[in-house]
Amino acid sequence: MVYNKYFALIIYLFFIIGCKDELINKEVKVIRFEKEFYNSSNNELNNVIDKYPYLFPNQFPKSVWITKKNDSLELELFKKSEDVFENFNFNSKKLHLIFDNANEFLNGFNRPHLITLINKGQIEDRIISSDSLLFISLNFYLGSNYYPELPNYISNTMDKKYIFNDIAYKISENYVSLDDDRTLLSVMIYNGKVLYLNRQLNPDESNSIIFKTTKEKLNWAESNEFEIWNYFVENELFFNTDLSLRSRFISKAPYSKFNLDIDKKSPGSIGMWLGYKIVDSYMKNNKININQLLNTDHYTIFKESKYKPKSK
Repeated sequence: MVYNKYFALIIYLFFIIGCKDELINKEVKVIRFEKEFYNSSNNELNNVIDKYPYLFPNQFPKSVWITKKNDSLELELFKKSEDVFENFNFNSKKLHLIFDNANEFLNGFNRPHLITLINKGQIEDRIISSDSLLFISLNFYLGSNYYPELPNYISNTMDKKYIFNDIAYKISENYVSLDDDRTLLSVMIYNGKVLYLNRQLNPDESNSIIFKTTKEKLNWAESNEFEIWNYFVENELFFNTDLSLRSRFISKAPYSKFNLDIDKKSPGSIGMWLGYKIVDSYMKNNKININQLLNTDHYTIFKESKYKPKSK
């Protein structure tokens, strides 16, 4: 419905406009906006609007929010989120570790507040960030079984155990810029940087959550690391500008598309995994810090990584 589009737009507008300096401090503040919004009566909604004016632009009448608040699907999502997150500690040690590491590694990082909500937008927007706020759409973390209409490689990531790593990933994404280059290598190294920083912010997380795939598929990739590298070399893929390569090796998918019999054994986005391997090798073989890494172009990283894939 139209108010769902409005609500998604509001978050984007807030992202663009930015947040007030007074929202920034050293503590992690968690605002459970969805509780206040859906539990309010129509009359009490005015208080919620006054409290969070940046989520209720004046150009949208109050009737839009009343309709949203009383929508049956919205209420179902809210009630499910109440069950799933009843004992969930948003202000956990893991979150503090991520923010502490970001503060240590990244120039200009400020600890954001968290605002949880229900937002029927796109799954790619389940966490939206600004300088001082992270919006977390809880309806995308209700457990893999809640989304039977979605393929497993997507629904498996829609669980609350992914929230903190998604926060680390979003922070990382904000600090990495994509080179003005159309080659597959450029996109691989961009994603490799994001994943490397993600790992530094959230060092104790499992690889299956970092790379959003199964242990079995990651084990396959590790066991076939040399063959994967050799395939990219022999087919001259690194400096190829064919955009279809991104859908084969970068885009989210159940598996990567080598166009071989072994495809379904592979994890999706194998180009991101290989990009991470190259960036990791670069950092191990060069005495630079993370901020220097972020300012290093993809070709230099590739050339000076001294990456040597493991062979069987």
